[in-house]
Amino acid sequence: MRAYTLLMSLVLFSLPFGWAQTVVEGTVHEKGGAAVAGATVELKRDNGSQVAAQVTAADGHFRFNTVEADAYRVQATAPGFYSSAYEFVLRQRQPVAIDLELERTKSVAERVEVKEHYLTVDPQKTGSSYTFTRTELERLPDPLTESTNDLANNLMPGASDSHDNFLAVRGTEFSLHEFVNGVSFLDNMQPQYAPGVSPQIFETVDLMTGGFPAEYGNRFGGVLDVTTRSGASMDGHGDVNFRGATYDNYDLNADVGGQWNKIGYYFFADGFTSGRYLDPPEPKELYDFGKGARGTAQFDWKAGASDAFKLLLMGGGSNFQQPNITEDQEAGRDAQRHLRQQTVILNWIHTFSPDTVLATSAYERTSSDRVLPTSDPDTPLSIASRAPFTLGIKSDLSHVWHGHVFKGGIDLVKLRELESFFFDSRGDPDVFPDFSGGRHGVEASIYGQDHFSPFKNLWVDLGLRYDYFNLVDTHVQISPRLGLAYHFPKSKSVLHASYNRYFSPPPIEYSVLASFIGNNAIDPSQRVGNVKAYTQNYFEGGWSQELHSRVSLEVNAYLHTGHNAFENHEISISRIFVPINFRTARAEGLEVVLNVKQFEKLGISGRLQYAASKTYFYGPITGGFAGDEPLDAGERISPAFDQTHTGTAQLFYHNRWRGFWAGTALRYGSGTVVENGPRLPQHFTTDLASGLTIWNAEPRRLDLEFDVTNVSNSIYQIAKESEEIPIQYAPARTVGGSIKFHF
Repeated sequence: MRAYTLLMSLVLFSLPFGWAQTVVEGTVHEKGGAAVAGATVELKRDNGSQVAAQVTAADGHFRFNTVEADAYRVQATAPGFYSSAYEFVLRQRQPVAIDLELERTKSVAERVEVKEHYLTVDPQKTGSSYTFTRTELERLPDPLTESTNDLANNLMPGASDSHDNFLAVRGTEFSLHEFVNGVSFLDNMQPQYAPGVSPQIFETVDLMTGGFPAEYGNRFGGVLDVTTRSGASMDGHGDVNFRGATYDNYDLNADVGGQWNKIGYYFFADGFTSGRYLDPPEPKELYDFGKGARGTAQFDWKAGASDAFKLLLMGGGSNFQQPNITEDQEAGRDAQRHLRQQTVILNWIHTFSPDTVLATSAYERTSSDRVLPTSDPDTPLSIASRAPFTLGIKSDLSHVWHGHVFKGGIDLVKLRELESFFFDSRGDPDVFPDFSGGRHGVEASIYGQDHFSPFKNLWVDLGLRYDYFNLVDTHVQISPRLGLAYHFPKSKSVLHASYNRYFSPPPIEYSVLASFIGNNAIDPSQRVGNVKAYTQNYFEGGWSQELHSRVSLEVNAYLHTGHNAFENHEISISRIFVPINFRTARAEGLEVVLNVKQFEKLGISGRLQYAASKTYFYGPITGGFAGDEPLDAGERISPAFDQTHTGTAQLFYHNRWRGFWAGTALRYGSGTVVENGPRLPQHFTTDLASGLTIWNAEPRRLDLEFDVTNVSNSIYQIAKESEEIPIQYAPARTVGGSIKFHF
C-alpha cells in the first residue's frame, strides 16, 4: 500500500494541470494577414441554435470554453467584409483552433455573401479517431446502430469478429473500452457480460484507436468516448420506434426530452428480443433466444454562470440462452444466463474564469451476472455468478495560458468483485476446483497533459500518467504520452505520430476465479499465478489528407509490443470466460479510411475502410487458467481473433422527395484462425437498406425503413475450435423493417 499512500499524498499536496476539454479558439484576419478586431464571432450548432457569441480582441483572437462535443458552425462578420464560416465536429475533450479569413466587400450590396468552409481534416489531431454526431448516427440504418458492437464493427477500422461475440481491435479482445460523459469503468460491455447501452442515447461518439492522451487509461485497442443526449434542446419532442425482423428480432424503444424551469430532462426506454442472441456453434440456431430491457434518464441543470450539473442514470438487464450443438439439444440442455447492471454518473463543472475550469464526476456501477445450470442430467453442468461493484470520483482542472491548454486530474476508484463457480463434467475427464470468493480493491490514477503549438503548424500533446491497481495483486506504472501533428496548409494535409506507454489492469470479469485456478489448479504444471496487468509500448504514425471540402483520406500505421497480453479462455464448455496472460505480444497493422461527408446537392455520402494487421502471442502463459496444453517459452501462436485483412464500406443516397434514402453496407474478412488448424475461409457480406417519410406535419413525422442483412446468406465460420469447443457461425440473412414516429 506504500504506492497508494504516496499517490494520495501527491493528490493532497500538489495541484496537477493538463489539457483543457472542449475549447474552440482561433483568429479572425483579413485576407493578406492583418488581424480584424471587433469582429462578431458566433458559435452555433448544426441545427442553427446559437451557443455563444463574442467580439474579437485587438489581435483578432476569440475563444469559447467548456463547449460540449457536437457538430458546430462558427461564423465571423465585420463591417466592410464578407462573412466567413466554418463547419466542424468538436471532439469530446479535444481542443480545436480555426482561422477565419475575411475578404473585403466591393460594394454594400455584396455584404450578404458568406464564404463557407469545412474543417475536413483536424490540424491538431495527434492520434487516430473518428467522431460521429447524433445527426450522422440517425442517418445510418438500424442494423448498424443496434449496439456498440455493431457500431464499432462497421465504423472502426480493423475491428474483427472473434469467438462468442467478442470484438477484437488492434490485437486484443479486451479492447472496447467505453468512456461515458468523461468517466470510465473496467467492465466489459460486450453481450457476454452486460446488457449494454443503446447508441440511440449518444449525442456524439468518438471511436479512438490510437494516440490516447494521458487522461485515457485501462483498456486499449478501441475506446468509445461517448457523450449522452441532453433534453435541454429537444423542446419536449421525442421518438417512438418499432423494429421487427426475422429470427424473432424485435425492438420497441422511445425517448423524449425537454426543459422544465432550469432543468433539462431526457428519458429513454428500450425492450428487445432476438432468436439469435449469440453466435451459434452450428449454422442453425438450436437454443439461442434472448431478451432484454434498458432505460436511461439524464438531467441537466445550469446553476448561474459558473456552475453546471449533469446526472445520468442507466439501468438494464438481459436473459439469454446458451447456444447448443445438436448433441446438447437432443440431451435437453437448457443453460441460461441473466445479466443486470445499474450506473449513476454525476458531473459538475465549475468555471473559475474564462481560462480555468474544474470538472468533477462521482460515479457508481452495480452489476450481477448469473450462469444458470442445465436441468438435464447428462450434459456438463456449470453454475457461476459475479457481483461487481464500482464506486469512484474523478476531478480535473483545465487552464489556458499563453497558447498552452493544460489539464491535470485524479481518478480514484473502489472496487468489489464477488465470484463463485461450480463445474460438474458428468463423466468428462476435465476437473476444476470449486470456487467461491471475492476481493475488494482500489484503482487510482493521476495524470497531467499539455496541448500546445511550439511553432506555427506544429501541435504537441505531451502527458504523463501514474496508475495504481490493486484487486487480486498490486500493479503500478508510470506512462509517458507524446503526440505530434504537423499541418501543411497549402496541401490541406496533416502528418501525425505518437508514442504511448499503456497500462491495462487485469480484466475484472472472472479475474478472481482465473487467479484462483492459476494458483490452485489440480495439475501443478498449470499453476502460473495471478492474472497480471498488460503493459505496452505503442507507436503510431499517420497521414490525413483533404481531397475535397467533404472528402478526407486517412492512413495510419501502428506497432505495439507488450508483456502479459490478455485473451479470453473458456473453462471446458461452461461458457465461463476467464482472462489469461501470455508472456509477450506483438501487433502491427496498416489502416486506410476514406470518408465522404454528405454532398447536399448530390445526396451522396459514404465511408470506406481497409485494414491489414497481424498479431502474435508468445509463451509461456504467465497468469490465470493455463489450460491443458501450456505454451513453451518463446512458442508463438496467432490468437483466435487474428485476421490479416478486413474491410467495410457504406454508401448512401438521400433525396429530398419524402426524405427517401437507400444504401448498402459491406463487410469483408480474410478469415480468422482456429486452434491447431488452418485459417478459415474468407467471407463477404452485403446489407441493403432504404427508407422514406410517409407522413409529415412538423414536428410530427412518420418514417419507414426496410432492411436486409447478409443478402447472400453467407453464414461464414468464426474462429474457435478445440477438442470440446466447435467453430461458431456468423448471422444468417434477416429481413425486416421499422416504423418511427417523431413528435
